[in-house]
Amino acid sequence: MTKPASTSRRYFKEVRFRQIRSLVELARQGSFAATASALELAVPSVWQQVRALEDEYGVQLVVAEGSKVSLTDDGRMLVDLAAPVVEAFDGLRGVFEDRRRTASRTLTVVAPAALLSGSLRRPIISYRQHHPMVKLVLLDRPSYLARQIMEQDAADLGIMGMAPGDEGMPQFGCVPLARYAFHLMCPADHPLAGAREPTLEAIVKEPLVLSPEESSSHRQISHVFAQAGLAGRMNVTMTATNRALLLNYVAIGFGICISTGAASVKPPKRAAGEAEVVVRDIAGLFGHEEVFLVRRKGRFEAAHVRAFRVLVEKAFALKG
Repeated sequence: MTKPASTSRRYFKEVRFRQIRSLVELARQGSFAATASALELAVPSVWQQVRALEDEYGVQLVVAEGSKVSLTDDGRMLVDLAAPVVEAFDGLRGVFEDRRRTASRTLTVVAPAALLSGSLRRPIISYRQHHPMVKLVLLDRPSYLARQIMEQDAADLGIMGMAPGDEGMPQFGCVPLARYAFHLMCPADHPLAGAREPTLEAIVKEPLVLSPEESSSHRQISHVFAQAGLAGRMNVTMTATNRALLLNYVAIGFGICISTGAASVKPPKRAAGEAEVVVRDIAGLFGHEEVFLVRRKGRFEAAHVRAFRVLVEKAFALKG
């Protein structure tokens, strides 16, 4: 027996949010199997929900290539519009409990070690002084891994660099915080220390000390060398997340360093067998590292989360 038209319309209104949620999760996961697992559904159910959306909107939203799924332009547009709605709905219980003040308050922040021990140090100290009842969790991750943590919804806020060629983050709001110029650090007696204008060709010949591959600075350096056709000639002898350690590696002879954060650290005192280290601005070759504050669009921002975000934005504004 056919349902009355009004009943049919009411039924589709009831299930449409599930369909939208499936599409948004599919954009995150990249496959029907992973989406089904995340939503605790069967794969055919996810497939049917996405196909129902395509029928409803009259456009193709996804393209399946083997086990991988990519979004069409229309699919990306719909996800951009729908993701904040899904986030807001998923956060409804948190909003309710926060208003009733029954939710346990935890703030999880992910950022590279250089930022946690540098520009974020004062905001962290101030936050702990003024919000002692909030459990503050700090995750030390290079920028690319910090991005993954945010995409996995395992942190409330991310402070991270982004390199040329990085994919966009349409489901997140990314607020620019700072631009750090790239610097060259080398022994005082090194030819590049006194060169009038260091070149990419001269730099790539040297053993390099860099931040980890997952850092935005390393990815930007690799991008610049690749653009110049020199990526295959990079010889990275050592990596470190710690700013002072990068300089120490230069001082004891592992190579020259290209970095942004390390330039703000005073070169170490010379010990026996160590070289004096000089720092040179090479932004003309490598540009600037762009640092952003990242949080999900559309999600209710609890007062204790907003308080930390404001402290961070003020701290970077003062530095700028």
